[in-house]
Amino acid sequence: MERKRIYVCCGSGIATSTVISKKVKEAVEANKIPYTLEQCTVQQISSKVATLKPDLIVSSAQIPTDVKGVPVVMGRAFLTGIKKQETIDQIISILKQ
Repeated sequence: MERKRIYVCCGSGIATSTVISKKVKEAVEANKIPYTLEQCTVQQISSKVATLKPDLIVSSAQIPTDVKGVPVVMGRAFLTGIKKQETIDQIISILKQ
C-alpha cells in the first residue's frame, strides 16, 4: 500500500492539532496503514493542498476554502471523546480506498 498523506489542521496549528495528530497516528498505525502526517493551520490548508494534494484532511475547525475534492474529517471527537470510534472508522475507511 502506498504511503497516505494526511494533513491535520486547527486554528493555530499547534495545540489542538497536536492532540488530534497523536490520536490519528495511533489509529492509522493500529490499522497498519503507511502514512505521512503534517500539522498546519486552517489558513495554510489551501496552499498546502495546491502544493501537495493529501489523501485526507483532519480538522478541528471549519475549512473556509475549497480543498479540491480532498476528503475532510472533523477531528473534534478526538478532543471531546464523543463519537470518537465513528471518526476513527471514517478516517480508516477513507485511507483504505
